[in-house]
Amino acid sequence: MIRQFCRALVSVLAVLTGLTLGGQVHAQAAPKVKLWGASATVDAYHGFLFLGNPLGFYKEQGVEVEFGTAAGSAATLQLIAAGQVQMGYIGMDVLILAKAKNPDLPVTAIYLQDIGNIYEIVVPEESDIKTVADLKDKNIGLANLASGAIPSLRATLAEAKLNPDSSVGMIPVGNGAQAAAALRAGRVQALSLFRAQHALIETLGFKFRYFTRAAPSAIIAVNTNFLRDNPDAVARTLRSIVMASTFAQANPQATVREFWKLFGKPQGLSDDEAMKRSTHVLSSTAKLWKDHKDTATKWGDMTAAQWDGMQQFLVAQKLLEKPGPTAALFSTALIDRVNQVDLAPVLRRAESMK
Repeated sequence: MIRQFCRALVSVLAVLTGLTLGGQVHAQAAPKVKLWGASATVDAYHGFLFLGNPLGFYKEQGVEVEFGTAAGSAATLQLIAAGQVQMGYIGMDVLILAKAKNPDLPVTAIYLQDIGNIYEIVVPEESDIKTVADLKDKNIGLANLASGAIPSLRATLAEAKLNPDSSVGMIPVGNGAQAAAALRAGRVQALSLFRAQHALIETLGFKFRYFTRAAPSAIIAVNTNFLRDNPDAVARTLRSIVMASTFAQANPQATVREFWKLFGKPQGLSDDEAMKRSTHVLSSTAKLWKDHKDTATKWGDMTAAQWDGMQQFLVAQKLLEKPGPTAALFSTALIDRVNQVDLAPVLRRAESMK
């Protein structure tokens, strides 16, 4: 009897100790989540996804996260649907088009990351092109003729009463230095790539005027079955993304340094030049996210109207035959729980690392 009592007492003490050390029993057996980006290469502006590991945000929230990437939103979505990856950062349009082909696809948008549109048109600030309508008879540089920027470009041109098929030329120019060279040589008078590329080209000696359609563009999606069985793990992962997004906005330099520790410094540049370039790209890209100073907007929140608008856009661009049921695309069931996160310690830490 005494021996049984002692064993029971040890068990109780073990539980109490687990509660005391870190305050959460689940920290001893953290759920495992694979969280994937949608780019063949990782950059510092992906800090909202990877910072949770080096800075301990995932551990603090009681979840074990493996970060990785696939070559594009479609590849990441396929991994999520197959259950090989539980969560991922993908384009809204990619999810809509995939669901149109397979309504039973087990993928659900759970968090809006890019409130702004990553696709835009840019021209040099000194250019005579002051409005989209001024692009008539001009050449616009694209990464390639299968670029994801094309539907948004066509819509922007149409809204300015330009015929996308005849009013402008669309020229493949690649990305980065190659696109910059085409613009500098006058082969094209504008570029339509995506925000991170435009910011990168600005670091090569350009200052741009931006023309952007107001539209959300990218979300965090989750395997629907995993969401059903592990809503707490999903909420904790998303809270960590909120923390990382806040840190990256508040201290882009520290975010770049953490990126270098994980993935290495760029070659052929001094540390000062590499830092200048990376922080410019990060800060420019972070303008697409919810601003951590904006207390009126909930992190990750989205509406049926936003999804309806995206579907109507895809129909207008002849990429989607007809809109599907909006409710099957997204869920905001966890948004209130995600927003129950204290960001004051994150901001203090960001300040202390400057």
